[in-house]
Amino acid sequence: LATSLFERAIKMEPGFARAYAGLSFTHFQNAFLRSADAAEATRLAQHHAAQCIERDPLDPFGDFTMGRAQWLRGDLEASIPWLERANALNPNYAQAKYSRGWAETFLGSADASQANIAAALALSPLDPFVYGMLGVRAMSHLVLGQSAQAADWGERAANSPGAHALIEMIAATTHALNGNDAKAKAWADSARARAGHLSKVDFLRAFPFRDPPTRKLITATLSRLGF
Repeated sequence: LATSLFERAIKMEPGFARAYAGLSFTHFQNAFLRSADAAEATRLAQHHAAQCIERDPLDPFGDFTMGRAQWLRGDLEASIPWLERANALNPNYAQAKYSRGWAETFLGSADASQANIAAALALSPLDPFVYGMLGVRAMSHLVLGQSAQAADWGERAANSPGAHALIEMIAATTHALNGNDAKAKAWADSARARAGHLSKVDFLRAFPFRDPPTRKLITATLSRLGF
């Protein structure tokens, strides 16, 4: 529905920059959740972000969506300058700070990530993507080898409004690494019931950790949980 509404807005007003960023966002979600052809959704996410920036280079939403599109292409380093520019245009843009925290966690900069996630939560404590902010914080503790903290944040993320199956897989993984097999199984079962097509491969595509030992640890944990 959101995609069709943004497409209608563009037909009515082809110069409406923000509608292109909104369309990029919906295609990002399709690729991220594997609810559509990932390669085509990735192409469209980047294309529409570029269309927004072309029409209004000062709209931070365009830089935000371009930064997120780079993750889908597997280029985490390229995403950070776009997200930094979004925050240069709007220092209070919580989702850009959250997204920087995400990229930093996957690149191994967990301390920087935690600072950006804390700032995002302070700026937007009722954000519709709070579950993602909490999930990234969980994974930053995972990177640091802090299993108890990772499990605590993972539980909070999965219990937040709007949390999807990939977030529940974070909770399952962090609880398993913290030795709580009952909670790990419960969240794994819930994730499978909601999105039975998701696997450990999908998880690492969505959350592309660069560190080989971290990827190996997550792969082994999700395999043990049946993904």
